[in-house]
Amino acid sequence: MAYTLKAQDIMVPELRYVDKNTTIKEAAQRIINEGIGSLIVTDQGSPVGIVTKRDVIWAVLFEKRDAERETVDKIMSSPLITVNADDEIEVILETMLRNNLTHLPVRMGNKLVGIITDNDLVMLLRDLLDIIKKKLSSEEEK
Repeated sequence: MAYTLKAQDIMVPELRYVDKNTTIKEAAQRIINEGIGSLIVTDQGSPVGIVTKRDVIWAVLFEKRDAERETVDKIMSSPLITVNADDEIEVILETMLRNNLTHLPVRMGNKLVGIITDNDLVMLLRDLLDIIKKKLSSEEEK
């Protein structure tokens, strides 16, 4: 029986939220201070988008936005692209590549339950390569 990796196996089950009326500067400070790469943007408690470290850098450095006055709803990615917790790795990879995403929220039904980042996928690849190397090494010893 073949085992497939699913979103729930890869995701980090911790999400951080920010209201859509939060300034870009406040969001940037949270991203830096909390050591995270993204914030889920909400409107009256409902997720409406995502703002990433990359979005903040682009908005401030290249679009010359006023980080102290402008709000995250002006720079967030919306609508929020998500995957289901039981979606397989191929769906996750295709979704991230097709949409040029570095952060992909995971949902179970209508509730967000975690997030997958490009860094999570790189660590997964590292672990898988280690398993393959060990398997090949043990076969060579036979």
